[in-house]
Amino acid sequence: MSALVALTALSACDTGDGKQLKDFDPADYPSQTTVPPTIESELTIDQTNDFELPGSVDSAATDAAGAIAEPFSLIAPWVTGGDIDALHTCDGLDVSPALSWGGVPDGTAEIAIVMVDDSAVSDGQPFVHWVIGGLEPAEVALVEGDVPAGAPQALNFFGDVGYGGPCPPPGDGPHLYRITAYALNQQLELADGDLATEFLATIATVSIASTDVTGFYQR
Repeated sequence: MSALVALTALSACDTGDGKQLKDFDPADYPSQTTVPPTIESELTIDQTNDFELPGSVDSAATDAAGAIAEPFSLIAPWVTGGDIDALHTCDGLDVSPALSWGGVPDGTAEIAIVMVDDSAVSDGQPFVHWVIGGLEPAEVALVEGDVPAGAPQALNFFGDVGYGGPCPPPGDGPHLYRITAYALNQQLELADGDLATEFLATIATVSIASTDVTGFYQR
C-alpha cells in the first residue's frame, strides 16, 4: 500500500504526526511523487520509490570579479538541529516561523518553501506540513505567520491549505522537521489549494538551488 493510500485509509486515525487527516481521494496523491531532491545546477529526478532526504547544498559561486559569492542560505528562529518553539506547533498558536534567506543564485525568479517531517516517512514519502511558493527573492524574509499577497500555498498532508505545524504523537521520541528553501528559475503558476504533490513535482523541474534548516520537536 502506498504512503498516500495509507493516509486515506487512516483518515479517521492518527497520522503519525498527531493530527487527524481529512478524507482524501487516493487518486489525488500519486505514489511516485517525492520531495524535490537538493540540487545545485542540474536536477536529477528520481522516478522510483527510493527516497533521498533533501539537504543543504553549497551553492557558492564566483561573481564577475572572481570573488566567492555568498552561499544560498536559510535562517529560522532556531539554530539548525535545535528545538522548535511550541509557538509554531499544535501545542501553541501553530503559526509558521519567520524565515530569511541570502545568497540567492542569479536567475532566481521566485523562492518556494517546503516543510516535511523526516521522522514520519512511509514508503519513502515524508509527511508534508507546508508548501508555499511565489516568494520574491529580493524580499529576503518571510514574516512569522504571514502569507504574502500572490504567494500560493499547497494542500498539506493534514488536508489543510497552508501551514500545519509539528504535532507528533505524545510520547514519541523527538521528530526531525526539515524546512527547505528552493530557488526557482521560473514561477510555479499554481493556485492556493493545489495538491502538495503538484507543487513538489513542479518545484523539482524548475529548482536551481536549495538550502535547508532542521529542528526537533516532541510532546
